[in-house]
Amino acid sequence: GGGDEDTPRNERPAHMVHLSAYFINRYPVTNQEYLDFVRGTGHRAPIHWERGTYPTGTGQHPVVNVSWQDARDYAAWTGARLPTEAEWEKAARGTDERHYPWGNRFVDGERCNGNNSVGTTTPANEYPDGRSPYGVWDMCGNVCEWCADYYDEDFYKISPGSDPRGPDEGQERVVRGGSFGETRSALRVTHRAGISEVSSRENTGFRIVMDV
Repeated sequence: GGGDEDTPRNERPAHMVHLSAYFINRYPVTNQEYLDFVRGTGHRAPIHWERGTYPTGTGQHPVVNVSWQDARDYAAWTGARLPTEAEWEKAARGTDERHYPWGNRFVDGERCNGNNSVGTTTPANEYPDGRSPYGVWDMCGNVCEWCADYYDEDFYKISPGSDPRGPDEGQERVVRGGSFGETRSALRVTHRAGISEVSSRENTGFRIVMDV
């Protein structure tokens, strides 16, 4: 989480955690990957798809209009899972206190698709200069990303020091990373938000992780 007094309440207190080793996808799940899942399982397609497929020319864009439950089902189909909030943040920032995956300086349109610089999704491999210290792409902007955890704005006050997995119950699930239409504040690697797990939005996708 964030570490100064100006940090939003739900990002405090800053705290250190230990995480077991894991693999995280370099990119968010794309439309083409999700189409393979839909065709392979009969799972419902995102609401904005027509004739059972994604809009022309967007195969490498992150899939959107998927609920937390849709994301969970896709992850299970691949033998993976959704990242915990802590796993997501470490993959996005490394082990230092940077504000964005690449550092602390933000220039519109240079390293990520955010702050309405584009106004819609872009391919998941569009911004090589925005990669995190671990070489993970698109952790900032383009689409918000579902995490496994229930959301609680005060969870950091009681978070365990090893492999935190969020509250045992809740009304919302965590989303991280900010999206193409969100401001710089929401694009910070520590920014936290929660939305209903049955909600699907045009700016929200996901990526998957696997245990080592």
